[in-house]
Amino acid sequence: MSVPRLVLVRHGVTDWNRDGRFQGHLDPPLSDAGRREAVLVATRLAADPSLRPARVISSTLDRALRTAEAIGSATGVAVEPDARLIEIGQGEWEGRTHAELEASDADRYRAWLEADGIRQPPGGEPIDAAAARVRTVLDEGLRDDRWPACMVSHGGTLRILAHALFGLGDASILALDVDNASISAVELRGEAWHLVRWNDTLHLLGMETTHVDEVEGRPLAL
Repeated sequence: MSVPRLVLVRHGVTDWNRDGRFQGHLDPPLSDAGRREAVLVATRLAADPSLRPARVISSTLDRALRTAEAIGSATGVAVEPDARLIEIGQGEWEGRTHAELEASDADRYRAWLEADGIRQPPGGEPIDAAAARVRTVLDEGLRDDRWPACMVSHGGTLRILAHALFGLGDASILALDVDNASISAVELRGEAWHLVRWNDTLHLLGMETTHVDEVEGRPLAL
């Protein structure tokens, strides 16, 4: 059996990412740039034997699924949709921009900005519930012997997955940049997961803009 290696990919960019608009469980499509990013990340994975997946598991939200389908097409691997990898639900703020919230929901918006860890908007999915569904996907994946396994998901969900893999504190989670169409990889050695790479966007350099929905190491909106 090969060494368990997880390759983690965030979906390509959407217009909502560029607008700073909360996506959560809503389902905006990839933008034109996002579709190009999906092809670029797929080509990168297919060309690198250490990253080329034997499995591709994807969030069922369109922005992730289309990214995963590009990877599957480039590698000849069928995509396995899994709703447990969807983004953290953003409650009342889904579909709204930061500018709108600053004007119309100023007190709650300010409290959200100043909170530590993965912040939960009003009515948002409880972080513990999101973490539990992500953890079950990880646990089930460990019972499979097809490696590397690629999981295509979302910025908030991938940060939660990093928390599960490395036992990070809440204040550390958002220090992890997770750019659109980025590649991260971790490897299980003995009983512990080890970081191989994080937020690798070399395939986008000179091709597409990165870091479009982040500020000072914190995501603007998920």
